[in-house]
Amino acid sequence: MDNGNHTPYAVEMHQVVKRFSQVVAVDHGDLKVKRGEIHAVIGENGAGKSTLMRLLYGFYVADSGTIRINGKNVRMTDPRVAIEHGIGMVHQEFMLVPRLTILDNIILGREPRRGLRVDRLKAEEEVAHLAAELGFQVDLHAKVRGLAVGIQQKIELLKVLYRGASILILDEPTAVLTPQEVDELFRMLRNLKKQGKTIILITHKLNEVMSIADQVTVMRRGKTVKTLPTKSTTSSELASLMVGRNV
Repeated sequence: MDNGNHTPYAVEMHQVVKRFSQVVAVDHGDLKVKRGEIHAVIGENGAGKSTLMRLLYGFYVADSGTIRINGKNVRMTDPRVAIEHGIGMVHQEFMLVPRLTILDNIILGREPRRGLRVDRLKAEEEVAHLAAELGFQVDLHAKVRGLAVGIQQKIELLKVLYRGASILILDEPTAVLTPQEVDELFRMLRNLKKQGKTIILITHKLNEVMSIADQVTVMRRGKTVKTLPTKSTTSSELASLMVGRNV
């Protein structure tokens, strides 16, 4: 779908630089992500992949370079700007309030109103519809406290979808999941891709990249090394690109 823009790219980051005092965390990084694809960003620890995504989400502000969302230049000054442009991020550390219900966590700060009151019925209908589209069955009135990590992650996913995200960033989403939960997450991500969502996955697990991603961008020491379709590469080639030599 073109959305009135001629670019096929949901995200374009060009020559982006981010320094933390003397350390260059992202060194003229480039990233192009097509609409409706699952795109993995991979690299060793400290390669700059999480920093690059935090720049895209406005968590950090780039020192230089350009960011374009659906063909428009955007200055990402904070996450609110990212959310306005349809970007949502599921962080490794979940941002849920344990004593609140699932529903209240999802709508927090975005409660639909009827007059001065929160329209809970409308909120519940909207969230239940999103959960059904994801294939996620859950009691929205259950408290978050004590829920399994895999369920908490799905709640975070619902939260960004409820805020209207069409571009989803997931930071090392499988690090804390069981193999069965990984399968469930990937099923949901494929569902979201079918719905036209654009998904960016930060990871270092090459077998997962090969099984779910359409394209993969490799980072090394803050630089983007190469972007290639997963169907025309191998885990061993990606590993070599990550470390800069044959492994």
